Formats: sequence, C-alpha cells, structure tokens
Amino acid sequence: MEATKTKFINQQKLPLVVEPTNSMSFDEFLDYIKANKESLTKKLLSFGGILFRGFPIEGANAFNSVIDALALGKPLNYVGGDTPRDKVQGKVYTSTEAPPAFMIPLHNEMSFIKYYPRHIYFYCETPPNENGETTIADARSIYKSIDPQVKAKFVENGLKYISNFYGQSKLLDLINRYKRAHKTWMDAFETSDKGEVEKRCKENEFGFKWTKKNWLQVIYQSPSVIAHPQTGERVWFNQAHLYDYNPRLLGFWNWIGTKIIYCQKDTLMHEIYYGDGSPVPRKELYHVMDVLEKETIKFPWQKGDMMVLDNILAMHGRASFSGKRRILVSLTR
Repeated sequence: MEATKTKFINQQKLPLVVEPTNSMSFDEFLDYIKANKESLTKKLLSFGGILFRGFPIEGANAFNSVIDALALGKPLNYVGGDTPRDKVQGKVYTSTEAPPAFMIPLHNEMSFIKYYPRHIYFYCETPPNENGETTIADARSIYKSIDPQVKAKFVENGLKYISNFYGQSKLLDLINRYKRAHKTWMDAFETSDKGEVEKRCKENEFGFKWTKKNWLQVIYQSPSVIAHPQTGERVWFNQAHLYDYNPRLLGFWNWIGTKIIYCQKDTLMHEIYYGDGSPVPRKELYHVMDVLEKETIKFPWQKGDMMVLDNILAMHGRASFSGKRRILVSLTR
C-alpha cells in the first residue's frame, strides 16, 4: 500500500494535498520526504504548491526539519523585508504581525529584490477560529488575465520600489505599540549597526540612503514579469499594488490617517514607480487588484498543516481575522 494519497480541495488544483494513508511517525514522515524528493519537486513545479495534511508535525523544530528534508534551497533571513514579523528561531518567523483586521492581498514574497526566495513554507501552529486563511493563487493564470495594455507597460518599464524605515519617531513607536505596521531599519535588517546595514544593502544590490532623523530609504529596481528558471513559464511577479497606499488597499479612514501621519517627505513606508521614475497610475493598480481578487483561492487551515509554495508560480496573501492565529513561515533560495 502507498504511504500517502493525494487530492485537491478546489477546482484550481492549488494546492495539491498530500495525506498519509495510515498513521505515520515523524521520523517515518521525514524518511518519506527524503525518499520521494524528486517526485515531490516535480509535483511542486506542476501545481505550484503542496499542502502536507495529517502528518505529525509539531512545532517550529519539526517544521524546520521538514524544510531541511525537502532540501529545496538554502534558508534565508527576512533581511530588507518590511512586513512586521517575529523571529521564532533560526530562519523561522511568524507569517506576519500586521493588524488582524487588515487583509493582505496576493503577492510573491519579496519579489522586489534581486535575490528573492524561490520557495516559501507555512506551518499552522494555531488555526484561526474564523477566516484568517493564507490566500493563494496561480501566478501563471494571473499573468494571462492581466489586460494586455497594462501588462505591456509593466513589462516595458519595470518597477522601482521605495521603502522608508524609521530610526527615531515617538509617534510611530506609539502606533506600533497598538498596531504593528511600520518597521525600524534595525528590525528590517536585524542589526543596529549602520555599517552592517550598508553591507547587507550592497550584498543584496539595494539602493539606499540615510535621511533625516536617522531614517533609511531603500530603493529596489526589479522586473514585473519573469520566466520561471526551470519551466520557462511567464508569471506575474511583483507587488506593486501593495506599495501604493490607496483607499482600496487601506480602507478610507486608514488612508486618511496615513495621509496625516506621513505628511513629510521620505517618510511614507511604501512608494511605487515605474522603473523610469514615473508614477504607476492608480487605475492600473486597481485593475491588477481586480484580477487578484478574482483569482484568489481560500482554504481553512487545520492544526499541523504545512504548505510549501514555489514563490514564482504561486502568490499568497492573508485574509482578515479576529481572535488567535499563529502561522509560522520560512524562506529558502
């Protein structure tokens, strides 16, 4: 008898669900992963994501052991990322500490940097009582669904992302006590040493400059569409829609509050431009958001679930929720 069985839980066939046919110890599960690595890798390239469900994965250490057994790449720190997270241990983080009421639209993880993660892993430690799904979508399908004229502009011009990380701000310190949102450069680069920050920027080919009041501005230039290095498939690979602070993304009153808080130059956490420095029209970003909403796939987490996504083929996001929720995440390249 086969040790595992596969199925789908939606018509889009993302993710592929792998379950044990009989009870299995954790060591047996690791042996299964190692013995079937080639087959699992092919399935991941075909479907874009695999959900391991019903296996005895308990806690961050076990989560990390499964990632090691899959051996899809080298672990990455979340250096230069601007989503608020807590480091759990080693290269394992919480998925996001953004306010629960805020819905995070689909995106490819850190698609704005040159050395982006090839794979992203999720582990459900505490499933939410209601909502709070990690939303996913096929980036190949999204690429095909974007209006050709919009697509052509994105492809021709590329994108310029700007992040402003604060160093000193009593107001932002106060806001972060209640709703974690804007990171310090110390949190973003996991060091308080400016020299080390500059070194990491140069290693990752980030543009950067120090601004007033000990703030750091980081500039990322990247394409908006790429071809998968193994399959050659073209995918929508960017998060421009997350870098424009607009009423649709934030909600009207949060948008008004943002306009007030970030009234000074070079303080807004995110900015987005075409590669030549011209603004990306909001109408085009709203079209992208329409496509992403249409393509969004949701499934309820179960305790102990582990999902691995090819970060090029599959996008992810987070639905809003209330109550407890703890999803761990890790990255490899």
